[in-house]
Amino acid sequence: MSQREPGCLIVTGVPAAGKSTVSHLVSLNHPRAARIDGDVLSYMVTSGRAGPVSSPGPEADRQARLCARNICALASNFAEEGFVPVVDTVVQDRATLDFFVAELRPRPVLLVVLAPPLDVCHRRDAARGDRARVGIDLGPLRRTMLDELGDSGWWLDNADLTPEETAAAITSHAYDKAVVAG
Repeated sequence: MSQREPGCLIVTGVPAAGKSTVSHLVSLNHPRAARIDGDVLSYMVTSGRAGPVSSPGPEADRQARLCARNICALASNFAEEGFVPVVDTVVQDRATLDFFVAELRPRPVLLVVLAPPLDVCHRRDAARGDRARVGIDLGPLRRTMLDELGDSGWWLDNADLTPEETAAAITSHAYDKAVVAG
């Protein structure tokens, strides 16, 4: 990202697409940046947590909205102080993206969807050891993301790129390829 108005860069994709590694590296490519990890914010709920996989339903949806609100509040606070917020979270559908865009206005929102083939994600996930989600079908999430977000942001197939190459591409081209019209 160049020296333009600080926007909020959201790095998303299905699990094991590379979001955490790449968002960290992208944040290091800026003189002033803050990485905001949606998983960390989600797990701040230590009692009564309801996640979309472990216990889907109204409570999980409510907690996902709370997490998204907290991400936006942090991103706005960091941007206000001159830091580029780099968000690592799953933006699964149009409603979620629209929420981010509305909450982060008037700043530009840049959406990068890391989109390696699902077999690559499954291999990466299996290599995670204790953190692996082996057996979870990523296909429905990928299909929803394609159906609802396929025309938004920058879909980047990072299967043949190293994390460093992916981060460099995002840093260089996000303002040209990833801006979401709001």
